[in-house]
Amino acid sequence: MKTSFASAALVAMSVLVAAPQLPAQATPPPARGTVSGRLFDGQTQEPIPHSYVVVLRASDGRFMKAVETDANGRFRASGLPLGRYTVRTTVLGYHGLQAGVALHPARPQHALGTVVMVPLGMQVASADKQAWAARSKAIAAVEPRRPVVRVRS
Repeated sequence: MKTSFASAALVAMSVLVAAPQLPAQATPPPARGTVSGRLFDGQTQEPIPHSYVVVLRASDGRFMKAVETDANGRFRASGLPLGRYTVRTTVLGYHGLQAGVALHPARPQHALGTVVMVPLGMQVASADKQAWAARSKAIAAVEPRRPVVRVRS
């Protein structure tokens, strides 16, 4: 009887030692967010394709991402860490625009909707769509053949 108890204990111990370790609780990956919208010409009511939208961290103005609008004027900046951002767009011939955006766990995606770009020389009037005519001076310059964005404040 002693031999069978000793062998059973030895087998049990070897099973416990040889059993694969249970994985520790994996920490979730850092949450990411998305900012999207569409650029529209305030005069012709046409989408503005192939323009750049720049996302800057609100706290220090650090460059986070630049995305190009598609043929329909739509843009989507994804993979942004949660936090506060300034979204800026500068299109040649239009007033520069900027908007503040907050991405947080309850709302990691922020849709700006249709952003109406006001052409230079056009009278800025109140409209049912949002239009920010903050500056006529370029805020960001994107060089087409290089992945470099120069941001001025």
